[in-house]
Amino acid sequence: MEKITEKQKIKTFLPVFNGFYNSIWDIETSNILYNVNETREENGLPILETDENFDIEYKEYENDIAKGLCESLEEMLSDYVENITFENLFHPKTYNFNTDSVNCIIIPKAQNIRDFIYKNKDAFCEYLKKNYTSYDGFISAYSSFLKFWECETANFTDFSINEHYLGAILNFICIQTNIDEMALYSEVMEGIYADNYLKNCAECYENLTCTDCGEFLNVEDGNLVKKYIENTGITPSIVLCEDCAGKLASI
Repeated sequence: MEKITEKQKIKTFLPVFNGFYNSIWDIETSNILYNVNETREENGLPILETDENFDIEYKEYENDIAKGLCESLEEMLSDYVENITFENLFHPKTYNFNTDSVNCIIIPKAQNIRDFIYKNKDAFCEYLKKNYTSYDGFISAYSSFLKFWECETANFTDFSINEHYLGAILNFICIQTNIDEMALYSEVMEGIYADNYLKNCAECYENLTCTDCGEFLNVEDGNLVKKYIENTGITPSIVLCEDCAGKLASI
């Protein structure tokens, strides 16, 4: 029997997560827009047609999602990991061949992982073949053969030689145990509200927009227009910011 190396701290990628871009984890700006417009209507203001004026704290939102994923997966994979600690997020320059990933530090329960792999050996071989076989347009950086993975991990007891192996193996375990993004979604999103990441919420709730450029009016000009609306009950069909009014006057 191989010696099982416990308490390894392995820097690897978080399994299951497939990125923010066009995924269930992408922030729902349509929900923010709906809520903003509800408040604007209550304040007697015209609704915003688009979210182009939103100043959203994307980094904070994405970090909160990533930390929630680490916490949830640590609990769901408790038979195979002792701890999952969030480190940072990786964003590719383009999404043609890569996607976002969560970098984390994982302390594996090596014995349990080893036992799971050998109990599901055939399925793991298929997983390697599917994900690590090179083909036209894809050159795999890792072998698709079980023997190579056994050699590189001391029969799945030591993941320090190449830290990718632990993330990949945990991803396989998640597939076999039906842990997917939908299974994680409700737990991760509990307590995360998209509106909380809108940095310019006061402007969005209270300010008028320029009919020409679409930007928010400054507070002084906006207050003058709002006072006019309150006094007359008439909402002007055209409202211009200082810059656009100046351009119009110079014509």
